[in-house]
Amino acid sequence: MIRDTSGQDVVLRPTAAWRKPENLFRLLGGFAAAALVAWGLLAWREIDSVDAVISRARLNIAEVQRGDLVRDLVVQGKVVAANSPTLFSPAQGIVKFSVKAGDLVERGQLLAQMESPELANLLAQEQAMLSKLNVELERQKIQAKRQRLENTQKADLAQVSLTAARRELQRAEISMEKNIISRLDYEKVGDDLTRAELEYEQAVQNSALENEALAFETRTLELQLSQQTLRVEELERKVGELNIVSPVSGAVGSLSVAQRSAIGPNQALMTVVDLSSFELEAAVPENYADDLGIAMAVEINLGGRRMPGEVTAISPEVIDNQVIARVRFTEGQPQNLRQNLRLTARILLENRTDVVMVRRGAFLDQDGGRFAWKLNDEGQAVRVPIRTGALGLSEVEILSGLGAGDQIIISAVQDLNGAQIVALTD
Repeated sequence: MIRDTSGQDVVLRPTAAWRKPENLFRLLGGFAAAALVAWGLLAWREIDSVDAVISRARLNIAEVQRGDLVRDLVVQGKVVAANSPTLFSPAQGIVKFSVKAGDLVERGQLLAQMESPELANLLAQEQAMLSKLNVELERQKIQAKRQRLENTQKADLAQVSLTAARRELQRAEISMEKNIISRLDYEKVGDDLTRAELEYEQAVQNSALENEALAFETRTLELQLSQQTLRVEELERKVGELNIVSPVSGAVGSLSVAQRSAIGPNQALMTVVDLSSFELEAAVPENYADDLGIAMAVEINLGGRRMPGEVTAISPEVIDNQVIARVRFTEGQPQNLRQNLRLTARILLENRTDVVMVRRGAFLDQDGGRFAWKLNDEGQAVRVPIRTGALGLSEVEILSGLGAGDQIIISAVQDLNGAQIVALTD
């Protein structure tokens, strides 16, 4: 029999107020609200100390490093023939081509012929004149021989007369001693000897003068003949040049006139391209003209292959804000090159070792390369003054304001104009 429920009762202790569920929820909510307020105050203080806030996703950030900076320049160019002579007409006439544009030719091959009746007629006239002078020279030589013989004969006869006069004087002296002849006859014999001596001397002198005159006339004709020979040789050369041959082995580039055209002297006929010698004609911006130099190393991109080259010539004039430079292949000409083929070349202007540098970016154009946004440890970017040096294809030299290991914003951000400190958010 159950008297009461004391055997089933359990003594319950009273629960603390803070352990009650409704009170616990209220306490946690209070803590969260306090933390939110504190975070808001801290964020307000941080935002209040910066000039702007920007997301990192909008920025390009690069690290400043120390290394070797290659200062180079990438230019566009076209392949041109290093040797492409233009052939001109040697005289007035009618041209007859033996080849067409694009034909392959060998050195010395006949390319065209000029028909010049005027030049051929002039050559015939000069050849006739040469023959005439040659005949006159031979006649003069014969005449000179005859005249020399006559002069020699006159001198010999004068000598014979002189010898006879001397003998006559000897006989007159003997007769005078024996009183056979009179003194008048003796003196007459002496006068005859004197006359014979004068005649002999004059005959010898006249013979020498006549021989000199003959030699002079002969020499004059020889000079005229030599002059006429040179004139004929010059005309023969011009007539020979009417057959126009190729100066190099290659291909006919273009024909400047039509077949069977009447042209004047020194008029362009055609161009011949030497296929064994090509160069790259590169257009360089004029602000790099002072940095160019002969024999500078060049890296030519030919279908993905990098071919070495060097600068061989620099144009002295600026055309359309560009300077033309000639570049040749230094390790042999590659195969299958075509004239006017477009190529890219990298000119190595300078190589600087152990410099502080950073990747190039639009920040160089935004402030003229005088300022950069440097990142600090607090997640902020601070605008600092810098000084830049040499510009490479992908890097720029930093002379002052930054050190190796610094991080800067290399992209241009127009929203940061006028700001000094910028907070970066994720």
